[in-house]
Amino acid sequence: MKLFSQWAALSGSFLQLFSGQEQQQQQQNTEPAVDLPFLEHWGHYAAATYQRFENWQGCTACQLADIQQTRLNATWSTMFPAAFSRGYVGVNREHKEIVVAFRGSTHIMDALSDIQLFQSPWPLDISGSLVHSGFLQAYLAARPHVFRSLDTLLLASDDPELKDYTLCFTGHSLGGAQATLAYLDYMMHADQQMLSRNMPKLITFGAPRVGNKYFAKAINGARNFSNVDSLALRVVHEMDLVPRLPRSAYPGQYAHSDREIWARDTTDEESMDLVQCQTFSDSSAHDDGYLEDRNCSAGTNPLLWNVVPDHMVYPGMRLGIPKY
Repeated sequence: MKLFSQWAALSGSFLQLFSGQEQQQQQQNTEPAVDLPFLEHWGHYAAATYQRFENWQGCTACQLADIQQTRLNATWSTMFPAAFSRGYVGVNREHKEIVVAFRGSTHIMDALSDIQLFQSPWPLDISGSLVHSGFLQAYLAARPHVFRSLDTLLLASDDPELKDYTLCFTGHSLGGAQATLAYLDYMMHADQQMLSRNMPKLITFGAPRVGNKYFAKAINGARNFSNVDSLALRVVHEMDLVPRLPRSAYPGQYAHSDREIWARDTTDEESMDLVQCQTFSDSSAHDDGYLEDRNCSAGTNPLLWNVVPDHMVYPGMRLGIPKY
């Protein structure tokens, strides 16, 4: 596969990044404004995964003005219960963006039960990195579809404009967990020139913790890899329980990456206050396994955590019970 053609050269640089042998280069500040309309736009893509998006023109959530012109390049729906994945790769020429969106699960609490017992080493090139085995199996089932589609769009296509489109990985709930794995996978394995042109983004909504502190550090460090501008955000709504899971008695066994946006409720049901939480990329917090800002969602009262309604409402999405 063409996306892996430079893996040997890239892996050494990536390992140096986490071993401290390579100095971080200053990023050019080209990040978009992270405001409510920005998050709502990507939330629309995540919400569409809960409907029959294969027929984009017949999908109600797909007809919102900002994503209506999206055309699907790939879809997948794996049928294995232990590795369920459903999603799409779409191209929106109006906004010049390519989106990889993963669907969440209707049985999230089942998927999160006994979650601390099963972890797998991944990526193998990052020493000490462990991720939840179920999330990994689900992502690996989707991986051939994702990379084949991105290979076609970004390397094999005769359309030069696509190579400069913004690329975003997104998803809600367990879909956000798979999007997180896909983002790091792409950042590690994609052609370096493509990385610098596509400026990949990761924007998840209500995603659980995916791996241990070494995996979280890899997500944090991915945006500095090869001096590529990249944005990795995880949005947490108010008292949503799911981003607080899985919990662990062992520090660092599960940890979130740094960049949290805490969406707080207001008296206006159509609006939210966004709190940009502190990041710890340059602090010793990474060494003791605690990465989250306790002035944000991590410091809230566990007695107030819930799945309904806070897990079902995010910027750009108000989910009922999915049809299937």
